[in-house]
Amino acid sequence: MARKQSRGRSRKKPKEVKKKPFDPVLHILPDPIPQRDYAPCPVSGDPISDILTAITDPRSGKPANFDSVITRLAEQENLREGERLAYLGRGAFGVITMEKVDGKMRLVVKKKIQYEEGRETSDWRKELAPGISRDYRPHPEPIHELYTQEEISSFPRFDSTGYNIRNT
Repeated sequence: MARKQSRGRSRKKPKEVKKKPFDPVLHILPDPIPQRDYAPCPVSGDPISDILTAITDPRSGKPANFDSVITRLAEQENLREGERLAYLGRGAFGVITMEKVDGKMRLVVKKKIQYEEGRETSDWRKELAPGISRDYRPHPEPIHELYTQEEISSFPRFDSTGYNIRNT
């Protein structure tokens, strides 16, 4: 009688991840987002309502209200029935519509409108994401300059499971 061969894959043990020790000298805090008074929206003249959703005006390079840009583009494009304007990402908008393609309803981009020019990030946008933006390099104070060694040693320390290892 022939033996039946196993077709399953052998189970391998997951590799153990080496834990790096906590070094407070290497942990630094980024600068807080600066509070600014921005010039009025170059499209509508209204105050900037939400800087985090603003988009760069290609003529002035200043932040413009997202809703003002959408309104202006909708007026310029003379949208037909069933068409609407949507933000596609990376500074581009599109005239979109829902169409039946291969028996399924699909979102179709009829026209792409590149609003923000180039890949250059505006200075006002770089400072909104300190520590995140590749273009913005903050110069925060190292944590060991903000706190004494006694204070640092009293901070809770957590392992990879979230367990406070100082309470043991």
